[in-house]
Amino acid sequence: MTDTDLNEEKKAADDETQAHEVLKLSRPPIVSLEPSALANITQLNLPECELSSLPECMPKVLPNLSILFCPKNKFTELPAVIGSFPKLQMVGFKCNNLVRIHPDALQPQLRWLILTDNAIESIPKTIGRCKTLQKLMLSGNKLKEVPSEISNCTNLELVRLASNQIQKPPMELLQLPNLSWVALSANPFLDNVYNNVSTDGQEMAILKDTNLEDVEHGQVLGTGASGITKQVTWNGTAVAVKHYYSSMTSDGDPAEERQISLVASSLGSSSLIQILGQTSKGSLVMELLQHYAALADPPSFDSCSRDVYGDDVTITEKEASSMVQDLLTVLIGLHAKGICHGDFYGHNILVYQDDKSKVKLSDFGAAWFYHRTADYGPLVEKIEMRAFGHFVEEIYALLGKTSTTTDTETAPQPIELLQKRLKNLAEKCRHESSFLKLDQIWSHSESIKEQEDKRQKIS
Repeated sequence: MTDTDLNEEKKAADDETQAHEVLKLSRPPIVSLEPSALANITQLNLPECELSSLPECMPKVLPNLSILFCPKNKFTELPAVIGSFPKLQMVGFKCNNLVRIHPDALQPQLRWLILTDNAIESIPKTIGRCKTLQKLMLSGNKLKEVPSEISNCTNLELVRLASNQIQKPPMELLQLPNLSWVALSANPFLDNVYNNVSTDGQEMAILKDTNLEDVEHGQVLGTGASGITKQVTWNGTAVAVKHYYSSMTSDGDPAEERQISLVASSLGSSSLIQILGQTSKGSLVMELLQHYAALADPPSFDSCSRDVYGDDVTITEKEASSMVQDLLTVLIGLHAKGICHGDFYGHNILVYQDDKSKVKLSDFGAAWFYHRTADYGPLVEKIEMRAFGHFVEEIYALLGKTSTTTDTETAPQPIELLQKRLKNLAEKCRHESSFLKLDQIWSHSESIKEQEDKRQKIS
């Protein structure tokens, strides 16, 4: 054996030892470092481990790794070795010191990339090879542009690029055919829009109360990417208070969320949560919704960009029809004000427990103001229309779970007629130009349904 062979063998052994040392930091702990056991590992969590690199042999040690999370470490570059894991689909390096993404780290099998809260200055052109990428989360970096190669990422559905330094609208990104959820607040190309927003004379009241200010006080109502919401008593009334984790979140800018919430309140819609004010520290104070709950659970690792609905979630014909109409009306109002919700999902739609036709669209954490008449304006509305279309498809599926006894030889039953309307509306969400047009289509189909109901009664 030559000296070169010996040196390579020693390097390989040292590299494997380093890999094992890294694996010992895993949370939860890895029980066995035997090759057969490591071959079964599909997820690796390495939070706050003071890591700045990964051993080159890691892909061989963990050949079936699918999910890798390394938050709050000391990486300055997303390492090239990431791209050598043959089955790695989900990568998270949130809150590191990243300034670069190694071009080789981006490979075709990637579905979900989370690099929030770093200092990344550019996206490599190799992003174009990530044709299966569905989620891209890069808020809180120093990106000045999005490379044109992003146009190859045709499966991309959710993007978070808030709080960067993007100088002009990322047109190639906004034209992606499946993009449905996007957050772009706090970027220079939107400064003029944000600074010139009209609140119709309304001002956010500053509410001074120690109970409202105390993050530790109150019952937890829910948690999300941007903060935690608690129930607190204020002036003898139970209210909801949203405390933000920081001045920048993975979804967007809390200051813009507060401004958007105020503008949205001016719409006077019963399907939007009433804003009462904010604390001196910027926590948002809202009406407390009693007996409301989220219609769905957030996406899972498996579903990636789609909400998860419990087996026990069902919906009636009346509830489905009313819910779609009310939320469509809300979206028309928001976009008329130049507001993109950015996170229109079933898990952000709250329904009354005894009557799901009573709905509230919540959580403007990913919302942002945009210029409706700019070149990119119609693209933004189209993106949110796709999100609405996904929701309509989910309502269609829920309605299908409702048991019916339909005689195939008789005329279509009401629930079947509604399913047909929902299917048509979901399809139109991908092709029409505005929410107003969708509303016209939905209203027209309602009139046709009413005529059909009358014919059935006569017969």
